[in-house]
Amino acid sequence: MLFRSDFRKDYSHLSMLCAIFPNVSVVALTATASKTNISSIKESLNLRNPLEVIGNPNRPNIHYKKVFRKGEDIEFFEELLQPIACDLKAKTVNYPITIMYLPLRWCGFAFKFFERHLGNEQYYPSNAQPLPENRLFAQYHAPQTSAMKDQILKELSSAVSKVRVVFATVAMGMGVDIQSIRTVIHAEPPRTVREYFQETGRAGRDGKLAHAVLYYNNRDIAKHREGMSDNIRNFCRLEDGCLRKFLLSCLDAKVPDTKGPSHLCCSYCESVCKCPDCMA
Repeated sequence: MLFRSDFRKDYSHLSMLCAIFPNVSVVALTATASKTNISSIKESLNLRNPLEVIGNPNRPNIHYKKVFRKGEDIEFFEELLQPIACDLKAKTVNYPITIMYLPLRWCGFAFKFFERHLGNEQYYPSNAQPLPENRLFAQYHAPQTSAMKDQILKELSSAVSKVRVVFATVAMGMGVDIQSIRTVIHAEPPRTVREYFQETGRAGRDGKLAHAVLYYNNRDIAKHREGMSDNIRNFCRLEDGCLRKFLLSCLDAKVPDTKGPSHLCCSYCESVCKCPDCMA
């Protein structure tokens, strides 16, 4: 059930407000919900025959990609972080804004890796004071103070953000609306397709092309891994099929007709695309 398992637990208490104020109108909004989730919301809020307005959550400007993760964790993270750190060092504020979702234990590792690799060049401009607000990368996770997280979001929302790479946990999920995020990287799968779809939805809110890249290995999707849903396991194992269609089917959403070259859809569609550019 949406309120009772993978959603914010405090939301399950909203039904108490509905009971206290039975004559007050209630509007429940969510961006990613399957039919089961919608039923759970109605049950939890005791909504009887409510008016339902349902839109399609498809984000056609996001290109989805899956990559099988090889090697040990440290080896993988170093190989993942190295080219990003090199590009950030060269491009500074011209590097496309990227959110990398990591477990909390790896956020600090990634942050220290970037500190070592960029050295004094981690601050912008080149003559800037070595202060957190001048750094080209940041961490975003629950143990931080609200002021620290608010400062990161404020900077990301600015016309020319100094922060170009953010190492984040699931704390950077709901309620984050930054227009210019170009890439969302998951270093390992989240627990559910709904979480994945919501977190990748941070990208491309300005309508321009954006990318969502998911890394996984067999250990990530093992049956014994607690809290991992079958739909995210099946998504990772999917080999012959459109990633977008699979994600939308998990949300009981209609798969729209493809417009434009199929290589813009996902890594699978890119592999079978026969447009002139791909056939050249």
